[in-house]
Amino acid sequence: MKYVAVVLPIFAIMGLGWFLRRIKVIKGDVGNLENILYWGILPALLFRSIFYSGGFAKEDLNLLYVVYVSFIIMPAVSFVMSPWKKNPQRRGVSLLTCMRSNNIYMGIPVVSLVMGEVGVTAASKYLGISLVGYHIFSVACGQLGLYGKLNFNAVSKTLKELVKNPLIISCIFAMVCSEIFRINLPLWIDESLKILSNSATALALLALGANIRLREMGESLKETGIDTLMKNAVYPLLLMFLFSFWPVGHNVRNAVILVSAMPVAVNTFIVAKGMNMDHDYAARLIATSTFVSLITIPLWVAILF
Repeated sequence: MKYVAVVLPIFAIMGLGWFLRRIKVIKGDVGNLENILYWGILPALLFRSIFYSGGFAKEDLNLLYVVYVSFIIMPAVSFVMSPWKKNPQRRGVSLLTCMRSNNIYMGIPVVSLVMGEVGVTAASKYLGISLVGYHIFSVACGQLGLYGKLNFNAVSKTLKELVKNPLIISCIFAMVCSEIFRINLPLWIDESLKILSNSATALALLALGANIRLREMGESLKETGIDTLMKNAVYPLLLMFLFSFWPVGHNVRNAVILVSAMPVAVNTFIVAKGMNMDHDYAARLIATSTFVSLITIPLWVAILF
């Protein structure tokens, strides 16, 4: 019960977001909320966390190995387990989503509530290392699932989009400022970043809750069950296994596994649609994996802590 209580505030805030949309306090889509998070609040959080993380130590090389080996192994596992071998559009979704966690809108808030600032710092370091590969590998594997070969135009387009990604830019900028120039942040800048960072958890969870469609859950649970299992359980188990070969600090290990146990990222729907996959199935998978995470996240908290 104590593990449920730890993450109960997460689902309470998500529930509030869902309720506010139901009574039309939040109207239409939640694009405005997500844009504020994506372009302003989350870059501030990532920059400040990485800036004060103390730099990259030797053990971070082990983290790099674990992350990118998992990006290679997990799509192969997903392909073997996918029930959609005769349906390329859904098979592509399976390979696209198997490691595409909701790192930002759910992972950071969960880690913040469970582990505090030390967890956010560890998760931010993980995101700094993994974000580029996260996008490139997931898109490339989705292409392999869809067509049986790589579509280099799609990969090239992804690379171009990454150059403009504010989350990646903030991670790189923080590394440059702290590791190369070794500057000290003026107090007023640090306090501004801190205020923005402190608003990230609540706003991200409200936006996520407002996107939930409860009516779709019952119908899609059976249909998306295998892919939900791959994302919410098998992928974090794979990372736990890989950390036995390339060990890192306890806080980093737990933060990375916990973030990887998050449901499918909400922007996967847009990616799947742009790549001519079964985007309706992707939408149902996002909704189902988020709903199932109500059970799996407390289980992972119990396992890790």
